[in-house]
Amino acid sequence: MHREIVIIGGGATAVAAFTQVVRTPGIASVTTVDPNPVGLGHAFGVTDPMLLCNTSVDVTSLHPDGPSDLLDYLTERGWAARPEDFVPRYLVGHYCRERYLAGRREAERQGIAVSHHPARATAVRSTADGYRVELADGRRLAATDVLVCLGLDRPRLPELLRPYDGHPRLLPQPYPTDRLRALPEKAEVLVIGTKLSAIDAALVLCAGGRRTVMASPSGGLPAVRTRLCRPGRPLLDSRRWQRLDPRAEDLDRELTRLLLRAIGRAGSGLGLRAQTSSAAVGDERLREELALAAAGRVPWQDVIAEVIDAINAWTAPWDPALRAEVLARYRGLMSRYISSIPARNARLLSGHLDTGRLALAPGYPVGVEPAADDDGWQVEWPDGRRERFTHVVCGTGFHTPQLDVAAPGLYRIGPAVTHGAAPAITEELRLCDPHRGSVERIWVLGAAAHPRTAIVNYLNTAAKQAQRVAAQFTATAATAAAAPSVLAA
Repeated sequence: MHREIVIIGGGATAVAAFTQVVRTPGIASVTTVDPNPVGLGHAFGVTDPMLLCNTSVDVTSLHPDGPSDLLDYLTERGWAARPEDFVPRYLVGHYCRERYLAGRREAERQGIAVSHHPARATAVRSTADGYRVELADGRRLAATDVLVCLGLDRPRLPELLRPYDGHPRLLPQPYPTDRLRALPEKAEVLVIGTKLSAIDAALVLCAGGRRTVMASPSGGLPAVRTRLCRPGRPLLDSRRWQRLDPRAEDLDRELTRLLLRAIGRAGSGLGLRAQTSSAAVGDERLREELALAAAGRVPWQDVIAEVIDAINAWTAPWDPALRAEVLARYRGLMSRYISSIPARNARLLSGHLDTGRLALAPGYPVGVEPAADDDGWQVEWPDGRRERFTHVVCGTGFHTPQLDVAAPGLYRIGPAVTHGAAPAITEELRLCDPHRGSVERIWVLGAAAHPRTAIVNYLNTAAKQAQRVAAQFTATAATAAAAPSVLAA
């Protein structure tokens, strides 16, 4: 069987898929579809040196097992990096780009045709001999297999700002940060959000001397960590975790017990209360947690990599409704600790808070509207106070990639498509047509796999998914070789 593969998306997930799948037997061609150069996706295609990865070098690798391939790449180029370091995001973009180009050269030496179409894919249509991938520029690409590796690139506006989408003084996302740096030095900016992209925005704005206020419904910043690495020895009893009944009344207690035991192993018995701050005020909590991180008193961080894997494995077989219901109970903790911030970013935020350049709003705006003179924004706070800002920046995250079944065998791709029902995704990460009941040769990886995989915004997860897909390709090739008269699905 000679596979003609189309990869939809060109970021780090797509490169992980390409570098692993292209080594499997029976590949005739691989075509990547993305408007940007392959490897320079939305997450790592940034150029601002201030923006750090939120994961350490150890797990920010295109290969999920063994020593970090990113560490090898950086070391070969003279970077004195360590596995626990948080490096600038642009370096990971360069890494992905160079690994793609190297993989492309090797594939072409093996006789595999490799190409890149700089366009967006809009649909995948089943045909008698495979699939047709439809592009926004009108072209259609033939494929025997399709890998959907779309990332997060469409900003999600909060409801109170949706009526003003397109307003010249509203930035729907912090990226590219050139727009932030171009704001007047005396700009007074409201950043909506207090999580990762909002923190990026605040750091860039405050570095340029602009007064910045951050506001979110929770009002809280993420926790602080000094690393996110795979532990040298298992800390979490993942087998016991996988046996937990998600519908059990004692689920919260059992999960807490498992986590506390793992954290105890990581910290040589240091209690969780001694590793966290109980301060109610956001800036005070940030300072206390920064001090704990500086003193090496945050061993909870060494459990996070195993927790991500355990959550993904535990929830993968579940019905989507059950997964959403259970995970919603822990969303706040997951957001705060799994998506905690590097200590360097915490130090910068704390410094800006100390100087008064940055402030955390005590509440979330009840109203935001353009000022009457069209020279900024008028913001109303819960206590009735009104405050004026020259600009508003949204750091409220991104829409997850969506696929829907518009008709039997027709899958549309978009940020918020509503043509039909969402297709099912099997545990093997393959789409299933609800009209025909058939499993397609269409795989979803990375952010596109969010209906099946709980935590997708993590390169190690995407690399593991690419490894699984490559293993399926290898197994199919072996079956085809043993029985060449039978076309393997």
